[in-house]
Amino acid sequence: MQSDIACKTVESIHVLVTRRVLTGQAEVVQELAALLPTFSDLLIGPPMAMAMGFPRDGKTDYDLAFPVSSGTEMEGFEAKELPSLPMFSVTHRGPLQDADEGENLADTWEGFVEFIRKTGVLLGDDPQRFIYHEGLDSVGSGQERFVLEVQYAYHLPMWLEAFEQGVRNSLSEDRAAHVLEGVEELAAAYDGSQAAEWVQAAVEKLDQEVPDERSRACILNGCAHHYIVQSAEILKQAWEASGHNLRKLVAKLTDESLLGGRYWLDESGSEPLLYIERRPARLDAYEQATDPREKRYQACFCPLVRDAIREGKHVSRTFCHCSGGWYVQEWEVVFGEKPRVDLVKTMLEGADACLFTVSIPPGFL
Repeated sequence: MQSDIACKTVESIHVLVTRRVLTGQAEVVQELAALLPTFSDLLIGPPMAMAMGFPRDGKTDYDLAFPVSSGTEMEGFEAKELPSLPMFSVTHRGPLQDADEGENLADTWEGFVEFIRKTGVLLGDDPQRFIYHEGLDSVGSGQERFVLEVQYAYHLPMWLEAFEQGVRNSLSEDRAAHVLEGVEELAAAYDGSQAAEWVQAAVEKLDQEVPDERSRACILNGCAHHYIVQSAEILKQAWEASGHNLRKLVAKLTDESLLGGRYWLDESGSEPLLYIERRPARLDAYEQATDPREKRYQACFCPLVRDAIREGKHVSRTFCHCSGGWYVQEWEVVFGEKPRVDLVKTMLEGADACLFTVSIPPGFL
């Protein structure tokens, strides 16, 4: 790992937060600096801003968070406990922008981006944290200079922990050890290629040890990215706007492309099903690609398997039940319970897109 990039487990912390829609860190520091005097006697750590999902129309939802003692409340702020997470950390020292080349936040961040490119490590969806250790008192002075720590979740340890737990809950000690052989030092190697090779081999061994696909699906469902706040909020709002009518909800999701994928209902069988065709991960590159294998590579979200798609390497379809776990979490928002999600088609087997079905509980149609 580069000397200026660290990986650490951050401890859970209590914060008071308020939401703002902002264009970037230049606006973030103005908002944090304006709010800081309110917390002069309460702060137990540096203020931070958390990017709550991806930018939309050039703006991003930020939670501005102020660490305080447990139980502290304040009107206009929501009390939250930020979870303990494995995080990559990179520290920027200097202005945010308009400095000499190499001294801006974008330059510091480019170093981290290059680290990700070289290592291929699996990042998480948890909010990116911008922690202002120093410099908020310089905002507006014309001499702004910050000590800003940027943290980005490292998902591989969480993925491996969930996979290991699912395997051990499903198999005897000896058989679980066979599937999990070599897992111990994998996350600390910071080697995406090594992680991908291990995961693909472990899933193949899981196929041998657990013949029932539904049982394997339950294990991989638990490995999915767990931070679904942005899509869950969109889905919840659409559910309310549709008057809790599932047919109207599915039509709204499709017509307005609210979640990007394709959604439709099939009520022809004994059990009604919701079909979800996953959207391409990198849409521009996907649309420009002409080779079918390259299109599937650009469509795939997961660095643990997408290189195998480009190379034409076999990977068990069991792996894509991990993506199914995302939809389990997502549609629990609507159904109030974890639905069964099945894999119909996967790009690992040459399909144009991954296709899932969600079993609809009684009373929703």
